[in-house]
Amino acid sequence: MAHLPELITKARARLLVRAPFLGSIALGLAWVDAPDIGTMATDGRSIWFNLAWCEAQGIEKTIGVIAHEVLHVVNKHHLRRGERQPKLWNIAADLLINRLLTDDKYVLPDKLLFDHDRRYAGLPTETIYARLLEAQPAQQQSEGDAAEQPGSGGQHPPSGTSQPTMPEQRKRQGASSKTSVGHNEPGREGRIAPAEDWGEVRDLTTETGKPLSPSERCRADHDIDVRIRQAAAGAKRAGKLSSALGELVEVATNRVDWRDHLRTVFDGTLRGDISWVRPNRRFIQHGLYLPGWRRTGAGRVAFVLDTSGSISAAELALYTAGVLGILEETGPEEIALIQCDADVRRVDYLQPGDSFDRIEVIGRGGTRFQPALDWISESGFAPNVVVYGTDLVCSDQPRDPGPPVIWLTPTRGRTVPFGEIVEVSA
Repeated sequence: MAHLPELITKARARLLVRAPFLGSIALGLAWVDAPDIGTMATDGRSIWFNLAWCEAQGIEKTIGVIAHEVLHVVNKHHLRRGERQPKLWNIAADLLINRLLTDDKYVLPDKLLFDHDRRYAGLPTETIYARLLEAQPAQQQSEGDAAEQPGSGGQHPPSGTSQPTMPEQRKRQGASSKTSVGHNEPGREGRIAPAEDWGEVRDLTTETGKPLSPSERCRADHDIDVRIRQAAAGAKRAGKLSSALGELVEVATNRVDWRDHLRTVFDGTLRGDISWVRPNRRFIQHGLYLPGWRRTGAGRVAFVLDTSGSISAAELALYTAGVLGILEETGPEEIALIQCDADVRRVDYLQPGDSFDRIEVIGRGGTRFQPALDWISESGFAPNVVVYGTDLVCSDQPRDPGPPVIWLTPTRGRTVPFGEIVEVSA
């Protein structure tokens, strides 16, 4: 892959330092130097950019536009439009995104669409779109339904919002020129259709520009959920996930499969550490000294199995099959399998290559968390991470044992004083 221009590389690197969540997702997208695009646009798979336009904006505004595009991806705007008017859908999405970015003090290009009186604060994009549509004159609605094409003009921001700028290149081509939703203009293979406004979002299509099938759409949706979980886990560890973005991440990933969630949380907890001793070589050539990742392996894992009477046999089977399978994937140095109800009943040590097919369950009494956590603190096993499978119904208030704790639970809505909850579904 060709090297990206220095401005784009620096902008992505600075976004990664400022907001690891947004920056890591930006790094996972395909970046395409596309002069025909006019400004910058995304379809959730790629980000197209016009280098001359980015240089005219400067690095701070380029960082803001990259963050804008990433938030389109996080919100899945490239998958959620359906039959809605593309231009008005872009306006609704921008009203949501630009408020978040300006609240977080990002610098954005002039004449952005902005919800000045915060009338749409807290609303999903679909609701914002519906309200904008209701506010349009009936004639404009009918004209939009008949003539609107993806990326074309014809819609105007509602009162109380600023008019977006149209790139000079686009103006010279003529405002009536139509563009396609997908990667290329129809009949012009390899050419990227111009964006009407900076930060445009387009529907995701196949590589040949065809609409996604239901299975392809589902797969794309799932892939974004997993990517968001991975990015959010890293941002939380760095302490750089704002409350607004945290709420957005929670909404965006509420359908992710629990095994994928556990896999990303577990893998992020164990397998990588930021190291300033070994800097990221990708950015040194641009004068940026950023930390690199040091892979350390899974280490020791304490897997606590709640064997109290409130845990069903089916839940125990789900925990052991799913969790131990993931532990096999990550190749831990050693696993302490701790069975605990009101007290620790049994501890087995599993080495790499040991079979995880059968576990003889002992217990079925009441539930206390602290005995297992005390064993972890006092045994000398010294795990790198604790995985606790439980329904979170207990008679004691546990104390933090020190290493990261992941709670697996089928129970919804419960909280714990420490650690991260992964809600399990059958």
